Amino acid sequence: MLSGPGATGRAAEAPPAGTARGTVADLSLEDLGKIKVTTVSRQDSTVQQSAAAITVITPEMIRRSGATTIPELFRMVPGMDVARIDANKWAVSSRGFNDRFVGKQLVQIDGRTLYNPINAGVYWDSVDYTLEDIERIEVIRGPGASLWGANGVNGVINIITKSAKDTQGGLLSGGGGTEEQAFGGFRYGGKLGENSFFRVYGKGFTRDQAFSSDGPPNDGWNSTRGGFRMDWPTLGPNALTLQGDYFRSVAGRRDTRPITNAAPFQFVNIEDEVTTGGNVVGRWSREVSADSRWSLQAYWDRFERRSTRQLFAFDINTFDLDFQHQLLPLERWKLVYGAGYRLNKLGFTGSAADNGFAIGPATTRRDTQIFSLFVNNDLTLVPDRLVLTLGSRFDHNDFTGLEVQPTARLLWTPTRRQSVWFAVSRAVKTPSLLENDIEIGALPSSSTAPVFPRFLPNQGLGAEELLAFELGYRFQPVDKLSFDTAAFYNAYRNLNAGVAGARYTNATGTVIQPVTRFNRMTGDALGGEVGATWQAADSWRVHAAYTLLKLHLHRGPGVAAGAEAIEGQSPQQQVYLQSTWNLSRTWEFDLTGRYVDGLPGFSPTVASYVSLDARLAWRARKNLDVEIIGQNLVENRHAEMGTSSLIRSPRVELQRGVYGKVTWRF
Repeated sequence: MLSGPGATGRAAEAPPAGTARGTVADLSLEDLGKIKVTTVSRQDSTVQQSAAAITVITPEMIRRSGATTIPELFRMVPGMDVARIDANKWAVSSRGFNDRFVGKQLVQIDGRTLYNPINAGVYWDSVDYTLEDIERIEVIRGPGASLWGANGVNGVINIITKSAKDTQGGLLSGGGGTEEQAFGGFRYGGKLGENSFFRVYGKGFTRDQAFSSDGPPNDGWNSTRGGFRMDWPTLGPNALTLQGDYFRSVAGRRDTRPITNAAPFQFVNIEDEVTTGGNVVGRWSREVSADSRWSLQAYWDRFERRSTRQLFAFDINTFDLDFQHQLLPLERWKLVYGAGYRLNKLGFTGSAADNGFAIGPATTRRDTQIFSLFVNNDLTLVPDRLVLTLGSRFDHNDFTGLEVQPTARLLWTPTRRQSVWFAVSRAVKTPSLLENDIEIGALPSSSTAPVFPRFLPNQGLGAEELLAFELGYRFQPVDKLSFDTAAFYNAYRNLNAGVAGARYTNATGTVIQPVTRFNRMTGDALGGEVGATWQAADSWRVHAAYTLLKLHLHRGPGVAAGAEAIEGQSPQQQVYLQSTWNLSRTWEFDLTGRYVDGLPGFSPTVASYVSLDARLAWRARKNLDVEIIGQNLVENRHAEMGTSSLIRSPRVELQRGVYGKVTWRF
């Protein structure tokens, strides 16, 4: 539930005029620290003035990354773990616990949550947009729950698209290659009146399947999407926005599922997961005075997913209302408060062919509600030097009742080019429908005397809890060099873990090993992130980042050995290095290298790897760009993630790929 300045899509501080491109790359390093952000406090601030580990991905960073999907963009953020599971599935997290469905990270786009209440995560194959029309992406590592609510435990990702006013004219782009087989899109923006702007867009793509030594992984992917946006930026003291999207995604998969009727008691499942969805979002903001502004947002979102073999299907209808008011009661006191309501209408259908043995029960329908209040106070203790932030969020949900998630943050700015910040925060992850209501059957341990593990829900589950301590330092010693560092200690309590019960034999003679989820694990995480940017020359900029993570989990009573293996499913160390070089006014050359530690928490272990991407771009004419991008150039292929322990999927390795792209603006 996002509203206020960060969701209106209003432009950040305009970069000064420079080269013909006029992009954020023309900003000095000091100006980059002054880019406006809103996710930290739900009101206008800057990176340098933020008491949080925040990174802003700008349009120029997006353009020069060579990325074709949104998850790829997060690789450049220190502390983020981005692993491609196969050609259409991603695991994206910050500060540990990486999985396809992380559960401890909120993702939002233009005020609309992408967090899925069925399985506590994000289906990244359904998250897409015209990359040229993204204004910025604000990524917070660490808790953001005091403003954005439950499940913002380890991070918040806020994707903000450009206003219709800033996307006037047309854009056509398209291309293709080896892995990115074909893609294309358009956008057109115009005026409906003196103070009324619109844009429409559409895009589509098809991607090849990846490689697996276990046979074809059947993970090809195609998708189409379209939408509109209308903005009335200045109707007197008011501003209005209306926007909407529709998409359809077809993502292949192959895995092994349990079956009870005959040896070997399992079958190879080859299917497509078909996802469709749409949304409509409306926002109204009003400038009451120079010191007072409020905003009201409402949206409806529908998300529907089904498997072509009818192993599962679910649908989600979300209705959300959010209000916030920011004001300046006193000269040194900035206050933001608000309230929200969300209704999720959830429907789930299990595996019909086996009466819900693989996934059950046959049907589940449930309506869930969230009522929320929040308040955030910025108190200036010493002008231009010391700011104290105190805030909290109060959420009431249908699973765990009232959850209170406070934060205290202190920002010290000893000089114009230095800032030090410290934060203490509490955040919670609430149960999903899967954890509360759905049973999942796993593969038997033996084909001769099969025992089928069955993961059972627990309607008495409590919230998982985090108490986080963070310390950060930003420093620009000279004009051409800047550093941004953050260290953290996270204490996790009441983590979910499976506890085995007594075996039994069901009516069909199948031996079942029940495993029920309980809040019986704790954990501690210690780590840090360092990012540095060096302006080596007027035409050459280098960005480097290093991430260190030490995660330790501790089993409680009844939790079987091996449950703590998840601590080895996120890399302990990562290194990122990017060089962006303007060869001339019309030629650009960019290199991006990454080192990622191995993942011993999977069986077999995922080895460490080094990856290198390259981009060569030519501005053929004033409004015509031609690019060629090479990805994963170091080796023929490598794995980035292991497979699930519940179902056996082929381990997929990403292959070297090359694609070309042409973009025409008119």
